[in-house]
Amino acid sequence: MAALKPKVRQDLVAVDIDSEAVVYDPEEALLHHLNPTAAVVFKLCDGSGTIRELSEDIAEVLGMPFDTVQRQVRRVVSQFKREGLLEGHSREIVEQIHRHSEHRHGDHNERLIETEEQTDGRSA
Repeated sequence: MAALKPKVRQDLVAVDIDSEAVVYDPEEALLHHLNPTAAVVFKLCDGSGTIRELSEDIAEVLGMPFDTVQRQVRRVVSQFKREGLLEGHSREIVEQIHRHSEHRHGDHNERLIETEEQTDGRSA
């Protein structure tokens, strides 16, 4: 089985804000607020590297242990899948799988991405 080379969807609009990022999903009309870890991984998910390769690059640049970085990268990429931010991962199907998994195992994942519906731009 080929190693996954995560790639973010091309229709997403990302804006860096300090060390974090905001990603707009026009398909779902949702805003995703990415913490610094998720923002770095998002930028690297261009389809050219495996999770292992992304983790090696981050660990080398930051001088952190590879195993620690790889665990974080896997968590972030899994969350990107659940949120439907990666190519080939429909949000609807991913949500069904996640609900099934949550029912069996409980939800123990730290939120690395906060999601909110985009409104028409008017203040409440």
